[in-house]
Order: sequence, then structure tokens, then C-alpha cells
Amino acid sequence: MQSKISWSTVGLSLGVLSTVGLSGCPQVPPLAATQFASDDVIPIKQIAATDTAIADYPPVGVSYEVCGEIADWERLSLAEQTTALMENPRYGADLETAPLQELFDQFWNESLITFTTYGLSARTEPIDLSGVWTGIEAMGACYEGDRPTAINAGELAEMWLIGYQVVDFVWTGDRYQITVEPTTTGLRFIQFERLETEAALPIVVLETSGAALTVASGDWSE
Repeated sequence: MQSKISWSTVGLSLGVLSTVGLSGCPQVPPLAATQFASDDVIPIKQIAATDTAIADYPPVGVSYEVCGEIADWERLSLAEQTTALMENPRYGADLETAPLQELFDQFWNESLITFTTYGLSARTEPIDLSGVWTGIEAMGACYEGDRPTAINAGELAEMWLIGYQVVDFVWTGDRYQITVEPTTTGLRFIQFERLETEAALPIVVLETSGAALTVASGDWSE
């Protein structure tokens, strides 16, 4: 059963997530228009899939919360997404060349993206290139109150699930083990209590069938 964490929800403004539009109760925005800065890009890191469950320690349940969800959300088609990015001044023709082309390919093909830091501009590429920008209205509660501070303090981590939902979440003693099941539609944002202080989030994700999934990190410099 999912357990929820209770955090304070007063006193910290969301600010503006580049020009994608997170402020107060977010609206469905256009893509960010600020020019993409290719020199600042750090490629996303991918955590290798593991095809066996971790059983070195008795598992302990991890407190997590689905802070945003759109059950019937679907990604745009690749053609629609590509057109939207090409027409956006932030990306335009750069979408067809490195490093942006590779970054787009990576994010577009990821279904599980984690974050251990929160920064306004640092979320722009993950949101835009993954296609999550069409469901951004579901993100608002994830950054209320002191949640951004808790993420940057290493108290919380975040995961975006595209086409999956969590059915089990445990800590094995040296990593998080999440069991998920595929859904035909859906976009979900979860935040969970961190039980470690590692620089890279130690995590393995398994489908209910036992198949292992890769997990991408969306963290990079602002």
C-alpha cells in the first residue's frame, strides 16, 4: 500500500520554471522560448537495468507520494513533438544537430526519469524533450511549500513515470527497489523519502513480470 509523507506547504514560492510556466497553479504552457544553451548540457545518465531483485537485506517500505497524476495522459506522436520543438525558438534547427539531437532522442525514449536536485531552469529540457510539457498542469503540488528545499537538501527524490504506476517501493539496505506495472496511458510524478546520501541515486526498477527497466537521471547544472 502506498504511504504518504506530510510536508509543510507554506512559505515558498514556486517561481517560474523558465518560460514553461510553473507559477502557482500551472497552466498548460507553450514550450520554453529561451535559447537552448548547448555548451551547458550534461548528458543524462542512465542507470543500468538489473534483471534480478536485490535481496541482500530485509526490505523496508519507503514513504512516497504521488504528488501529480493525469491518468489518461498520452505523449504526443513523435511527429507532433518534433514539429512543436522545431517551431520553438529555444530549439529550432538545433534539434537536428548534436548535442540537442542526442538529448532529445534520450529523453523521448525514456519512461522513468529521476531527480535529486531542483532548479527552475534545470527542469526545462527534461520537461520539453520528454513530452511532459503537455501535462505540466499536474506538477503544481510537487513544488509547493518546502518541497524544492527538501529535494536540494537530499531529503526527497523525485521520479516521473510515463506509462507506469508504482505497485511496491522498498529499500533493500543499499538501494531503492521499485516494482511498477505498465499502464496504457498516464503520467505520474512521485516524490519519496531518501534513506541515503549517495551522489547518484541507487535505484532499480522492475516490472511486475520481473523484467528490469532503465532509469534516466534528469539532473544537470542550471
